[in-house]
Amino acid sequence: MSKKIRRGRYKRKKYPRETEEQRKWILRRDNYQCQFIDVDKDIAEKCRSNHRLEVHHIVPAYYAYEFLKWDEKQVNNPENLITLCHYHHTEFIHPDLGIIARKHYKWTKDSYNDMLERHHALAREGVPYWQNEWDEILKIVARTRTYNYIKNHPDDLYPEGKYDKR
Repeated sequence: MSKKIRRGRYKRKKYPRETEEQRKWILRRDNYQCQFIDVDKDIAEKCRSNHRLEVHHIVPAYYAYEFLKWDEKQVNNPENLITLCHYHHTEFIHPDLGIIARKHYKWTKDSYNDMLERHHALAREGVPYWQNEWDEILKIVARTRTYNYIKNHPDDLYPEGKYDKR
């Protein structure tokens, strides 16, 4: 029986990601809604979808560990994590996981690992492999939501006490 490959679980032993408790805290902080803000319209508008939510590292974990030399506390800081719906995560932030991947990788057995190897090679050279034009606005949203959530829910501490301002 073949093992099912789970997306996003590449090299987790070497590069720890957010814990399940941290992921749940981020979802609560973001009110179980996508926090993507569309700034291409005349006015900024938040998505607010609650369908197929994913917790996204604004600065991707591998890039942060490998190139920026961040530690686990910095990588999984709530100001570097934000809730996005699958659509905004794959079509705007990581398009190579969405339409581009379907076109170029053909999703063979090893295509996902091939794509991750390409990401890792770029990260080692300090080249962003994601659409980083959204990073600054997502950081502001995450920082503001974290501050407000902690202020309004002082008993709901970020898991494992790992909240650490950069």
